[in-house]
Amino acid sequence: MRIRNILSLLLLILITSCIDMLDQLSYQKERDRLIENIRNPINGVVIDTISYRKNLRSTHLIINTGDTIFPTNIDIMNNIIIGDSIYKLRDDNYIYLVNVNTNTTRKFWYKKIPMKYRKDSEFPEEWKDKWLESSN
Repeated sequence: MRIRNILSLLLLILITSCIDMLDQLSYQKERDRLIENIRNPINGVVIDTISYRKNLRSTHLIINTGDTIFPTNIDIMNNIIIGDSIYKLRDDNYIYLVNVNTNTTRKFWYKKIPMKYRKDSEFPEEWKDKWLESSN
């Protein structure tokens, strides 16, 4: 009975450790994906909007380069129309929409930046105090 209890405890510790490791890997992957999205520039014309779930509003943009863009700012999706130009500069978290009909440009933050990433030592130091409106 005692050996069984010890084995059960060891198994519980092993499972807990595995779950913690998976959480850490997920955190790192999300942080790295966020950094990559901010680093990469975008330039194109919106040719379609899509949702990967049935009966939901569009969540993604498809531009003429073939790229699919997933902005985490709902205001972008609420203001976009097919034919609008869209661009984002390298190492910037602002995205610009140029209306196809009026040729006016609107600026939006692109990706939500959770405070936990801003405080992370792996998050670029020069970005820690930029685009604060994307962290609210």
